[in-house]
Amino acid sequence: MLRDHLKLQLIILLWGFTAVLGAKISLPASELVVFRTALAGLVLWGMLRKRIQIQRKDAFSFFATGWVIGIHWVSFFLAVKVANVSICMIGLATLSLWTALLEPIFRKEKKFSALDLFFGIIVMGGVVLIFRSEIRYGYGLVIALISAIMGALFSVLNAFHVKKAHHEVITFYEMLGALALAGLALPFMGETLRIPTWSDWGYLLILSVFCTVVAFSYYVELLNRLSVFTINFANNLEPVYGILLAAWLLGDSEHLTPGFYQGAVIILGATVLYPLIKRRLKDEAKI
Repeated sequence: MLRDHLKLQLIILLWGFTAVLGAKISLPASELVVFRTALAGLVLWGMLRKRIQIQRKDAFSFFATGWVIGIHWVSFFLAVKVANVSICMIGLATLSLWTALLEPIFRKEKKFSALDLFFGIIVMGGVVLIFRSEIRYGYGLVIALISAIMGALFSVLNAFHVKKAHHEVITFYEMLGALALAGLALPFMGETLRIPTWSDWGYLLILSVFCTVVAFSYYVELLNRLSVFTINFANNLEPVYGILLAAWLLGDSEHLTPGFYQGAVIILGATVLYPLIKRRLKDEAKI
């Protein structure tokens, strides 16, 4: 269990780095997702080859979930471009709240949890503290909230997939679905595919291999042992990692106001306390 949580923190750190990479890459949001998913798909195809052959209904199901992932990523990078890394990551911190609301709707075996919702609301309080001094980026925050809702939705959907195929196979078909969505979004976003610069190619490779193939496939694998809410609640650390990385690598230190530190403490504290309280409640229920 400890190994799973350490692996989860590494995944979250890599995901926190994606917003920084999105700011570094000069491509618009949909184009960025097209190249990200295409490169990730090629890497996975090279790794899997004949093992990608699965039942058609499962392939379609994974592909359809990839459309949700595509919306999540396009809106994620659009929030980075419209606002900045900090605002994007703050919006993403609402992921656990949306998960607490959506998971009982889609999974009959998952009962509505007042505890999940309570901690999700606490996290939202941390978000408000961080955001209140950055109201000028309201449009970017709305886009980031859409990304968070889509992130919660595809996490819930993936919980249905993990028993059907190997996690890398699931990721491969989901990358194809996300690629299709991003490609179809190009004309609606007023974008056309262009050749990335040499520096863009370097960042895209890091984004595709480490932050997508490695992080995303192992995230799917963790769904075999950790609940969707547990993973997404731990993912509240992603905005903390992302904003700190942005401050270090992009010079976004002007966004690290006292409100950020107050909100970060709330998010960190809730992330630490949640599994402890939930485990204690389960132990008491067994007595």
